[in-house]
Amino acid sequence: MRTRMLVFAALLASSFLVSSPAQAAATYRGDGDDVVDVPNTTKPGIAQIVYDGDGYFSVWGLDAKGKETQLLANRAGAYDGTEAFNIDRGDKLAALKVSADGPWTIRLLPLSKARSWSITTRGTDNDVLRLSKASAGFRKLAIRYTGDGYFSVWALNSSGRRVDLLANKAGAYKGTVPLPAGTRYAVVTADDAWSIVRK
Repeated sequence: MRTRMLVFAALLASSFLVSSPAQAAATYRGDGDDVVDVPNTTKPGIAQIVYDGDGYFSVWGLDAKGKETQLLANRAGAYDGTEAFNIDRGDKLAALKVSADGPWTIRLLPLSKARSWSITTRGTDNDVLRLSKASAGFRKLAIRYTGDGYFSVWALNSSGRRVDLLANKAGAYKGTVPLPAGTRYAVVTADDAWSIVRK
């Protein structure tokens, strides 16, 4: 009897692990303004967001008290990008506040599902990049951005926490910066074409 109870407890625990927001994807859809409850989590992850409208669009992450804490999307017109959440200590995502005048989809995923960060990586919107392992030794990044809007690149460590701000500019940018040792992810904020080359 005791053995059966132990097996049942193990199965029950594994079912909770599978449904954990850190382990499984969750997709939310809507049309227009909405507030969507999500499983409370402090673990870093990514939000893949698509909006098919012409008007202003934004997505705020709310904490358990309903306070706006994380701006995940902010755009006039259609949007298709990826943003990281819970990358600062103390962050806790509990809901999503969406402002929109058209259909949208938000998919929450573990940070480990971020796009693979190749030697040369390009994009045209917000994105999150992932190295196969944390950087070691002295490396450099050649970064370019051709847009007029705000552009930034943040380095995150293996735990998904901010390490350093690598680029921060309103308007076009071109420069080479050191890649901090221990970097595993990069969070890019952009509204036009960009590229990052690892050297």
